[in-house]
Amino acid sequence: MSLTPPPLNRRGTPSVFRRILTQLSPGNVTHDGAVRSWIPWLAGCVSTAFLLFRLLVPTTVGMGDQGDGRRLLCPLGVANLRPWAYGDFTRYIYPRWEPHEWFGEACGADGSGEPYYSSQTLLLWPAKALSALLGWGPGLDTRAVAIMCCIVFGVLTAFLITQLPGRVGFRLLAAALFTLVSADGIFADFFVSGYSEPAAFLGVYATVIALLYWWRHPRHRLIGLLLVLAAAAFMIAAKTQTASFIPVIVLALCWQPESDRPLRFRDSKVPGIDARVRRRRPGRAKVGRYAPALAGLLLLGTFTAAFSNAQPQRFTELNLYNAVFTEMLPHSPAPDADLRWLGLDPSFIDSSGTTVASDNAAVYNPHYEQFIQKVSLSKIGLFYISHPDRLASMASRGLDAMTQPELGYLGSYEDGTGHAPHEKERRFAPVLLIFTAFRDAPGLLVGLQLTTLFLGFGAAFSARSSRAGRAVGKTAVVLVPAIWLQFWAVMMTEGQSETYKHLIIADYMTALCLPLLLILIVVQLRSQIPAPALKPDSRSESPPQVSADVKV
Repeated sequence: MSLTPPPLNRRGTPSVFRRILTQLSPGNVTHDGAVRSWIPWLAGCVSTAFLLFRLLVPTTVGMGDQGDGRRLLCPLGVANLRPWAYGDFTRYIYPRWEPHEWFGEACGADGSGEPYYSSQTLLLWPAKALSALLGWGPGLDTRAVAIMCCIVFGVLTAFLITQLPGRVGFRLLAAALFTLVSADGIFADFFVSGYSEPAAFLGVYATVIALLYWWRHPRHRLIGLLLVLAAAAFMIAAKTQTASFIPVIVLALCWQPESDRPLRFRDSKVPGIDARVRRRRPGRAKVGRYAPALAGLLLLGTFTAAFSNAQPQRFTELNLYNAVFTEMLPHSPAPDADLRWLGLDPSFIDSSGTTVASDNAAVYNPHYEQFIQKVSLSKIGLFYISHPDRLASMASRGLDAMTQPELGYLGSYEDGTGHAPHEKERRFAPVLLIFTAFRDAPGLLVGLQLTTLFLGFGAAFSARSSRAGRAVGKTAVVLVPAIWLQFWAVMMTEGQSETYKHLIIADYMTALCLPLLLILIVVQLRSQIPAPALKPDSRSESPPQVSADVKV
C-alpha cells in the first residue's frame, strides 16, 4: 500500500496569475543572480521600439527650435528649412536640415563665429548618414537623430537589467519604469530636435548604469572605472552646465567597491577578528586600490577643464549677463547696492530685467566694458555667499520652474498636420502629471529627493542586502546631490533666462528618482525579512538502526 500523501488541493489565485506575480516580485534581494543573455537584449529592443513608436507614429512629434539648433548643426554643413521669423518657426517642428555652406560668423555660438562643441555630435554624424539611407534626402533629418538616440537608450536599458537586484521579472519591471519616465514628452521630444539635451539625458542614464556596475563588480574594478569615466565624460561634454557633475563623480570613484578577496591564511588564524574587518585593514594594497581612481579623476578633470576652455567665450558672457541683469537685479530689494558691491556704474540699473536681445540691454551702455572686466562667476558666487538670504527666493523660483517642465512656447508637431500652433503633445505624460501635481507644493520635489537619499543611505550600508542592492543605494546617494548641484549651477548662471529649459536636466534626474525609489523601497523591505531556516537534508542523516532482535 502506498504511503504517499495525496496532493494538496490549492485554491485561490489561478496558477498562471500566480506565476506572473511570482516573476514580477523582487524575490530574494539578499543574493545576486544572473540573467539569461537574451532577455536584456530583447528588453532593450522593446524599449527602443516603444520610444520610436511614441515619437514617430502616427505623426512625428518633437521639440520646436528657438534658435539654439543652428549653432550645433551648422558645423555639419546643414541649414534648417523653416520660416525666418522667430514667432513663426517656434510654432511647429521642422525636422529637415538641407545641405548649406556657412561662412564666417554666420555659423557658431550666437553669431560670434566660435565653434560650439557637444557630445551630441557623436549622434549627429551617424544620423546624417542614416538620413540618406532612409530616403530622407541629403543633409540631416532630426527623425534620424531620434532613431540613434532610441537605439542608444535601448542598449543602455539592456545593460541596466543586468545590474539590478532581484528576479528577472522585477528587473524588467524596473527597467520598464525607467523607460516610461524617459518616454515622457517633456524629455523624449528633445530626441527630434537640434538641441544637445538628448546627449545630457543619455549621459545621465549611462552614468547611473555605470555606477551600478562600478559598485557591483569589485573584481572588475578597472572595467567599472573606465565605464564611469566614459559615461561621465559624455555627460559633461553634452552642455556647459553639466560640468557641475564633477564633484559627485569624485565622490563616487573615491567610494571604492567592496572587496571580496578571500582572506590570507595568516589572517584566518587570528581569533576574534571579523572577516569584514580583516579585509578592510589598511595597508599597501589600499593605496593600489585608489591609484587607478585618482588617475581617472585627474584625466576627467583635465578633460573637463579643456572642454570648458574650448567652449565659446560668448556663452560665458551670456551667462554672466543673465546672472546679473536677468536674475540678480530684478529680484533684489536694493539693486543699487548690488551694483556697488559688484563695482559697476549705477547707470546699469536701467538694464535690469533685460536680455542681450532687449532694446535697452546693457551691451549698449558705454560702461559695458567695465561689466566684462569686473564680473565673473566666482565673484557672483561670493556675492551670494555674502547675501545668503537671496538664495531662499532663488530656490523658490527654481522649484516653481521645475514643476512646470513643459516648454509651452515651442510646438511639438509638424506644420500641416492639423495641429494648432505651439500645441504640445501630451499623449504620454506620466512625469508631467506628477510634477504638475506638485505645482501647489513645490517642496514635494525636495521631499522626493530627500526620501530617495535617505533610503539610498539605508540600502548602501545594509548588511542584509546583496551587493547589487547596496549598489543601487550608493547610486541614489550620488544622484541626489548631483541634482542639487545642477539646480544651483543653472540658477546662479542662467537665472530667469529660459529657466524652464535649462532646468530640464535637473527635472530628468529628479524623474529618475521615481523608479529608483521603488527599487530602494523593495530592497529595504525585503532585506528586513529574515532568510528562512534551511530544513535538514534527510539524505545526509544516518540511516535508521534496526534492532538486533527484530527478524527481517
